[in-house]
Amino acid sequence: MRESIFQGEWIKSWRHHCPGCHIVKVPDMPKTAGARFLPPKPYDIYAIWNGKFYVMELKLKTDLGGFPFKEATEWQVNNLKEAKQNGAESLIVINYRVQKISDKQRIKNDFLPKGRLSIVFIFTIDEFIDMDKNFYSKSIPMKMFFEPWVRKIQKVGDFWDISTFLAYGGKK
Repeated sequence: MRESIFQGEWIKSWRHHCPGCHIVKVPDMPKTAGARFLPPKPYDIYAIWNGKFYVMELKLKTDLGGFPFKEATEWQVNNLKEAKQNGAESLIVINYRVQKISDKQRIKNDFLPKGRLSIVFIFTIDEFIDMDKNFYSKSIPMKMFFEPWVRKIQKVGDFWDISTFLAYGGKK
């Protein structure tokens, strides 16, 4: 699975749960010779809903294990921070989509569901930066995603349950 498929699902989910919202996928830079002089896109998606501005960097993980902090580039983190300083809700949205979890993996990680894993975990940019500074590892451990304070949403039918996320104003 590609991250672009998740991005499409995410946008459709916002439109489903928030009719009339303004949501835009920031286009990738063109693959031309002159493009190397252009800055990369600042984040994947932005949305405006009920007077609130959201900027989101979406990530897709298709295997079990921690999420490396370096998956969010310094450029992306700095742009999310800048958006937050200007009033936006700046988010790192990580979709873990693992097709098969073996019994051995479940025994080792008793917090994992049976069968497969398809959950979105949402961190504010401040939470992400704090974890990066305070953890003694180079990644967010898999077990951390299942802590009670971490925002998680699942699919309900064909759509990610954006309304659950928005019910608490994007904050926990």
